Amino acid sequence: MSGGPSIIDAYAHVGMPRFQSVEDYQAEMARAGIGRAVLCSFDSSPDLLAIHAAMSRAPESYRGLGVPLGHDRAEMEAAVRAQLAAGFSGLRLTDEDVVERPWLLDALAAADRIAIVCGQPSSERTARALLANFERNPDAVVIGGHFAGVGDPKLLAGGPAAELFAHPRFHVVFSRHGGFAASAVLAWAEAVVAETGWLRILWGSESPLIYWRTETMGEAIDWVDRLSPTADERAAFHGGNTERLYFSRPVRVAPLDLPFDPFSRARSFPATILANGLPMDQSIAGRLVHAWLAEGGKGNLGAFVERLMDRSLPPSEGV
Repeated sequence: MSGGPSIIDAYAHVGMPRFQSVEDYQAEMARAGIGRAVLCSFDSSPDLLAIHAAMSRAPESYRGLGVPLGHDRAEMEAAVRAQLAAGFSGLRLTDEDVVERPWLLDALAAADRIAIVCGQPSSERTARALLANFERNPDAVVIGGHFAGVGDPKLLAGGPAAELFAHPRFHVVFSRHGGFAASAVLAWAEAVVAETGWLRILWGSESPLIYWRTETMGEAIDWVDRLSPTADERAAFHGGNTERLYFSRPVRVAPLDLPFDPFSRARSFPATILANGLPMDQSIAGRLVHAWLAEGGKGNLGAFVERLMDRSLPPSEGV
C-alpha cells in the first residue's frame, strides 16, 4: 500500500447508525496514512452534526458534504441553506436531484460550493441536466461519484456524456472500486482517464462500504496501479486534486442551525453487506464496522464476521 500524509480521501462516509463514527474513521486514516478527508453524509443516516463537529474541531483536516433533506421544497431549501451557512463544502446529490430539482445545483453554484452526483452522470438525462447547469452557472463545479457511474466506454466517444466528461469543471471520484465487475470498471476507468486526464480525477475510499464488500483500505488506495500512473499523476490523484478543489478553498465553520432534526427526514432502507449479499438493519452494520475497527481492523470485515458467527453458533452435529 502506498501511504503517506499526502493522501486525501475525497469521499468517506461517517455517521451512525449506518456507517462509522468520526473516531472510527480517524483511526483508519492513521493506519492507512490518510492525512485529510472529505466526510460525506447520506440521506438514510444524515448524521450532519457529527460531520459538522469534525469540521469545527479540525478545519485543516476535514471538509463536509451534506444532503438535501425535507418533505417539500421549502423544507429542503431551508435545510440546504443551513448546511451551506454552517460551512459544508457542498451536497451529495442523486440523479433524481439533478434532473427533478435543478434548483439544488443553482443554490450550490450561487454559494460557490460543490455538487457531487452519485448515480449515473453518464446517462443521457443526467448528463444533459448537468450540461444545462454549466450553461446557467459558468463557475459551477460538479463531481461524479463512484467513477461517475460505470458505463459503456463508447458513451465517451460522442453525445451528452462525452461533452460532460470533456467539460473542465466536471471531475470524477474513483470510488466503489470493488463494487463493480472488475473488467467493466477497468475499461471505464481507462476511458475516463483518456477523456479527462489526471487533473480532474480524485481518489475516494467510500469507507466503510469497502469493508462491507470485504475490501481493505490498502486495496482501495492501490487500485489505481492498474492504470499505471506516473508518480506525478498518482500524487495528483491521491491528494493534489482534492487539495485544489476542497482544501484550497477557504471555509468558515459556523453553527449548524437546522430547521428540523435531520433524522426525522431520513430515508429508510437496509444496509447490504458482504458483497451486497446480506441485507441487514443499518444500525447493525454500523455496530459491526465499529467492533471490527475497535479490534484493530485486521484482515477484512468478512473474516471478522466469520469469527463472530463461529463464537455465537452452536457446533455442528458430530463436531
